[in-house]
Amino acid sequence: MLVKCADCDLLFDPRPSGRGPSRERCDTHVRLRKRELARARDMVNRAKEWGVETELVIAREVFERDAWICHLCGELIPETLRSPRILGGTYEPLAPVVDHVIPLSKGGPHTLQNCRAAHWTCNARKFNIESGVIPPPQEESAKPSNRISRPTGRRCTLDGCERAAASKGLCGAHARRLKRYGDANKVKCGCGCGELVAVAPSVAVAVVYLDGHGVMGGITDLPEVKLKKGLVPQPVSERGRRFHGLTDECQVWSGSKNKMGYGRMYIQVAGQKRRGRVIQVHRLAYELANGEGSAHNLTIDHLCGIPSCCNPNHLEAVTIAENVRRASIVIGACPKGHPYDDENTLYSLNGHRRCRQCSTDVYHIATHGHEFVNDPENRSERRRRCLVCRRREETTPQFCPQGHEYTPENKRIDSKGKRVCQQCLWDRRHIPDFGHPFVPDPDYGSEKRSRCVTCHDAKPERTHCINGHEYTDLTTEYTAKGQRNCVQCRLNAAHLPRHGHEYIIDADNPTKMRRCLVCLEAKQATPQKCPRGHEFTPENTRMNRGWRNCRTCERNRQHRKLFGHDFVADPNGGKRARCGTCLHGALWQRGTSEV
Repeated sequence: MLVKCADCDLLFDPRPSGRGPSRERCDTHVRLRKRELARARDMVNRAKEWGVETELVIAREVFERDAWICHLCGELIPETLRSPRILGGTYEPLAPVVDHVIPLSKGGPHTLQNCRAAHWTCNARKFNIESGVIPPPQEESAKPSNRISRPTGRRCTLDGCERAAASKGLCGAHARRLKRYGDANKVKCGCGCGELVAVAPSVAVAVVYLDGHGVMGGITDLPEVKLKKGLVPQPVSERGRRFHGLTDECQVWSGSKNKMGYGRMYIQVAGQKRRGRVIQVHRLAYELANGEGSAHNLTIDHLCGIPSCCNPNHLEAVTIAENVRRASIVIGACPKGHPYDDENTLYSLNGHRRCRQCSTDVYHIATHGHEFVNDPENRSERRRRCLVCRRREETTPQFCPQGHEYTPENKRIDSKGKRVCQQCLWDRRHIPDFGHPFVPDPDYGSEKRSRCVTCHDAKPERTHCINGHEYTDLTTEYTAKGQRNCVQCRLNAAHLPRHGHEYIIDADNPTKMRRCLVCLEAKQATPQKCPRGHEFTPENTRMNRGWRNCRTCERNRQHRKLFGHDFVADPNGGKRARCGTCLHGALWQRGTSEV
């Protein structure tokens, strides 16, 4: 079943979901009703701070009761100027507001009988002065009134103020005014001129104007007038003359500036309820020269490089990317003078340059008390090292967390360039296995392998290998890591399968090559011949680098080429060997020639 809305003639379904209570208003007026109730609750909470009688007052009901007529000036209030609820927003001068006939600061109640419709500007100029309109007698309300009790305890020492004391015998509002302005009964003019206005002691929060300094009027100059008064000419910068060819002077703002050096100005906007707004002076100068909104969503680039310059010829509206690109071309160093080179430049996630030296100094100065100086002798490519810290560490004994001193022998540098204690690395495995710290042996022969003196002295010295061979000078050898091995076992691994007996090292071998004594004796007991059948006798054997050579084969190799027959040694030749065949042939030829 459709019903009619309580605020309009629209027919709607009071229970569209089929659950819950029936609604009295349509969707549009339900939202408006929620806004009205929110406003009404804020008005009640504000009135409770004054300790007066309160009740829920709907502003729209007050306007409709007074037929949208201002009770101060008697003029009609435009219904279309009523703005939504915006905290600190902009209000029209003729916008409708609720005015208390007897102000809350004078003890007036927040009730429907004490509320009247008024223009916003009329209400602001009235301030807390009681109007000549006498409110009608209060009718008995069915709803009981909500009255807040007066504060108890210490009171503010100013006459006329009944609020509780907070500091130095004054309430919070008067203590703040005394600290800021030097007078507890004065506040600043609401137009922004900075003049002080006296207010009653009972007023805690108020916006007060001097005569003629109302919201729409005032002595504040226009923004373009204030801009013209605050400019000071100065010669154009070298950057503007060199990169952009600027010739006219810079117009520098002499007023207030922010931390970046950009000028700012406070302007009063028509219809602003409490304050104006702060704008950047160079953007105002650009829009005055190029039209309002010409710099919308753009950044103003100072071609001259002076942030406080407001000369329109020195300003250009560009995108933020273009502005950053231009700055990177001109600015080659950070504000502290560190150059933006490949090694000293970092880039953030949004593409902005960052000085690596400054980023490092933030931590390094706070921790070590000096700036970071890169060490050119650092071998690590990932981890940088400070030259000052390294020299200080070299001159001062450094210890690991376990108390071991970082000496050249006890220090290692890992792949990340970090210093590691060698003693701690040894103890990490040695203590759980053997129950005592690792004590390196300084007399150990190997440079790559270390051994513990305690363990070496505790165990008996081994004189034989696992196969029973004694460790002698002939049967002992060491690996590259310093491990002792048995030569006898290594030779037997290949000799025993081939010859059927163990390898016995010949101690009387005159050469550097090892030879088996058993094999040598077996060869000496059996006549040995060369591949051509010549027996290896002492006279026919010559040793060369431990190898046995046949002298007859060596002589025949050349003799056969020259004379065409084998070399036959002459037994009567003495120390010098001569061929007997050649000797007899020579004698025969000599005898024939004599005959």
